[in-house]
Amino acid sequence: MKMNMRVIALFSMCFAISSVFAQGNTQSEKALPGVVGSDETVFTVAGKQDVTVGEFERQFLKNLNLKEKSITEADIDEYLDLYIKFKLKIQDAMDAGKDTAKNYKRELSMYREQLARNYLYDRNVTDKLIKEAYDRMKYEVNVSHVLMRCERNAAPEKEARIMDRMKEIQKALERDPSEKNFADFASSDSEDPGSKDNGGNLGYLTALQVVYEFENAAFNTEVGGISDIFRTDFGFHILRVNAKRPNPGERHVRHILIRTGNNSNRTTEEAEKLTKEIFEKIQKGESFQEMSTRYSEDYSSKYNGGMMNWFGVTQFVGDVERQKWAEKAFELGKIGDVTEPFSSGYGWHILQLEGIREIKSFDEMKISLRNKVQQNQRSSISIDSLVNRVKRDENFEENTELLVAMMDILASDSTVAKGKFDLLNLPEEITIGKGRNASTYNFLDAEVFRFADEVFTVEQFAAKVAANKRPIEGSVKDNMQRLYENWVREACVAYQNEHLEEKSPEFKAIYQEYREGILMFNRMQEMVWEKANKDTTGLQAYFDEHIGEYQWKDRYNVTFYFCASKSMMKKVAKQVKKGEDDESIRKINTEKSQLDFSYKKGKYQLSDSFLFPNPQPLKTLFEEASYRKKENKVYKLGLMGEDWVVAKVNAFLPAGPKTLSETRGPVASKYQEVLEKKWLSDLESRYKVEVNNAVVEAFKEKMNVK
Repeated sequence: MKMNMRVIALFSMCFAISSVFAQGNTQSEKALPGVVGSDETVFTVAGKQDVTVGEFERQFLKNLNLKEKSITEADIDEYLDLYIKFKLKIQDAMDAGKDTAKNYKRELSMYREQLARNYLYDRNVTDKLIKEAYDRMKYEVNVSHVLMRCERNAAPEKEARIMDRMKEIQKALERDPSEKNFADFASSDSEDPGSKDNGGNLGYLTALQVVYEFENAAFNTEVGGISDIFRTDFGFHILRVNAKRPNPGERHVRHILIRTGNNSNRTTEEAEKLTKEIFEKIQKGESFQEMSTRYSEDYSSKYNGGMMNWFGVTQFVGDVERQKWAEKAFELGKIGDVTEPFSSGYGWHILQLEGIREIKSFDEMKISLRNKVQQNQRSSISIDSLVNRVKRDENFEENTELLVAMMDILASDSTVAKGKFDLLNLPEEITIGKGRNASTYNFLDAEVFRFADEVFTVEQFAAKVAANKRPIEGSVKDNMQRLYENWVREACVAYQNEHLEEKSPEFKAIYQEYREGILMFNRMQEMVWEKANKDTTGLQAYFDEHIGEYQWKDRYNVTFYFCASKSMMKKVAKQVKKGEDDESIRKINTEKSQLDFSYKKGKYQLSDSFLFPNPQPLKTLFEEASYRKKENKVYKLGLMGEDWVVAKVNAFLPAGPKTLSETRGPVASKYQEVLEKKWLSDLESRYKVEVNNAVVEAFKEKMNVK
């Protein structure tokens, strides 16, 4: 489950409480040594909460960029005041019983589970996996694959049948490994619907984009070569590496899109014609940015002059068409270069290169790579290493003879394969060995393994077997072995999880931040945010008191028509006066060229001029007072820039107060500030705060304040 965004927002607002783990070593580790001890108390709230130097220093340094400035006395005093207010809110939440509420405990448990994942692995192994991932990210490989689906617990007959066919395909590809031959097999045999019709081609990929087994095969196979048959959770695969190249990094482009298909009111021919006309204008010196703002139908970038986010080709792995779109940007050689118009399933496109960014250094990517590796299939390797360490450190012991006997009994029980096993099926006693070496066990209570003074019995494992209600298609013995290995693994990870606070001071500190952050969020929601939304009388009263801050300037309800010539301007003015529909006017006046005509309508004040490629038409309405005296009038404004402009003034809206509904968001935000200040004032009067000034001064000395 992903982290709840409301808590991230809270942590950013209140002291930027963020994961120390995500930042690597904290700056507190770099602090100058001083005489003040980390366990000494900086301040106490209500005689219940003691904030130590260690906690205060960690939070203070986490929120201060030491690279940009030296620490001042004012920095520490300001943060001390901020942190005291934070702890006052925490105390209020606890006194209100919010820390014992079921919803809070459930939410905290969810976050602890998520946070703990960052610590349930072997960091040394993870570091090696991070380096491997980065070394692979220096390259991109173009691959095609044949997939034959097969679940992990499939019947042996099914596995054998699939493997036979895969071996036939492999032998044929060894004789002819050409891309065409591979595509033929993908088209006939592959069960990947996303690539089957494209000859199995997935386009370019790099590290951390596909499951680990697939990535290994892709990067361990030579260009033009065929991989061994390998298995993933999806089934059996063979892949071909079509090409390999250095990772070209990312590109930053401006984009013009003219849509086709269901999302367009133009025909495909009209879209192509318009795109080519726009391209010709750009070639003659027109601004790409202005042309995008005026004509592009990529609404995520249109109002930013067509500027898109940075992207790489492998960002679209599995979508060959979008990769081809991205490749167009990488074909551009220098900043300012423009592609010729090209089409895709989305419409017609033009791109202009705005930036080139090479792959980042290992140090720059280390933190993000660590997070990705932990969420990737690679994490199982690191977790296995952790399990081995727990076994070693906590004296793991296994009763091998009993384990073998238990597995034989379960494998021979027909109800296990049918998913109908019951613990009552097991014998009460079992004897292992013969003669003097024989040992008799109360079977269900018999110890299978132990570590850290905890015993794990046959009954516990049998309960896991009984919980499986699905028939087992494959080998029962193999299935039982996997189940047992997972049981041991889960037990070791659970032990590490239960003891994280004592084993990892870092985890303990971050978990405290989570506890307090969620607690304060819930109390803030109750005392400030929800109250502001529900207290309609108070909100209205605040708005009435501050209505002077919420005013409309003069506005026009207006439609502008942009024409290619003076004669068209006159023609359009007549059409508008007759009351013809705007879309009908557009179609009539774009028969010759899609660039000849466009229109824009809405309610605008002068400051909205940024919404127009040329602000002059809007400015003219505001500069010529005579326009304000008439409504439902049509004006020929004349030549403005490259357009002859017609304006239909539907109404002039003089400056005046906004209604609460028109500006509820900003008003509610300000009202929340009022409520929070009132709440804090009440807390400061209710709770006594004792500050240890001597410790504060010693801390300032330690921080070498200026």
